[in-house]
Amino acid sequence: MGSALEVLNVARTQVGFIEGENNDNPFGIYYGMNHQPYCAMFVSWCFDQAGASALVAAQTPKGFAYCPAGLSWFQQKKQVVSKYDGQPGDIVFFSFTGNGVADHVEIIEAASRDGITTIGGNTSPDHALTASQANGNGVYRRHRPYLYVLAIVRPGYTPATSPSKSLGQNKTIASGVAATTALGGGAAAINHSSTPQPKPIAFVAPAFPGISAFKVGGKSNAVLVVEKALAKAGLLPASMVDGLYTSDTAAAVIAYQRKHADLKPADGIVGAKTYADMVKDIK
Repeated sequence: MGSALEVLNVARTQVGFIEGENNDNPFGIYYGMNHQPYCAMFVSWCFDQAGASALVAAQTPKGFAYCPAGLSWFQQKKQVVSKYDGQPGDIVFFSFTGNGVADHVEIIEAASRDGITTIGGNTSPDHALTASQANGNGVYRRHRPYLYVLAIVRPGYTPATSPSKSLGQNKTIASGVAATTALGGGAAAINHSSTPQPKPIAFVAPAFPGISAFKVGGKSNAVLVVEKALAKAGLLPASMVDGLYTSDTAAAVIAYQRKHADLKPADGIVGAKTYADMVKDIK
């Protein structure tokens, strides 16, 4: 049966997905309910791809499509955990309306006392502050405060994942950074083997490739330079340093430019000057 890490790795592959016309998406197709709000079906699809559908089979063997039904099922199985004890692979239910009814669900990638980083379907990107969070246009990595968290549940993974520690006491969710863990934050797992490990190869920043290389969906070592600089500046979670340029990366670039007096205006374009500053920052 799938582990928390396997479920998360599936979810990560979908970050940046944009739905088609009238909510057209593969997650609804999988569940048999396309063209409908699909946050719960996205979660169900991720578990299916990891071979763990049984862990979320709240409504059908494929999982669940209705958030209140999903939460009720986890409650009956006594799998609800403390709101501030979330860990990678947990499922978080939100009530954005504040009426105590679950209206959205996502998968936790990282957590701290300051907030959580999640991956969710049918939502909006972090920088789209006026867009719907419970009925957006795609799959995004989100950095969320605990304000609208209704419940966090922990599926019965085997073996169970180790509890995460609160690592981000000096970083607030307002900065767009939730503390990461070894499981969910893209860090290398601790190796307890006595076999000597090879030394890491130093990363060499490539020459500026032109602004066209920094478009949403682009992936390259040049993008990795940008992400490393953003992460070092506290503007991007370490879990997102993967060489893939996303809408979250683009938003963080604007924040980076605003922090650097020599990068005006803050237009979000990674030009030669912005790139040069970022290369200096990561050396």
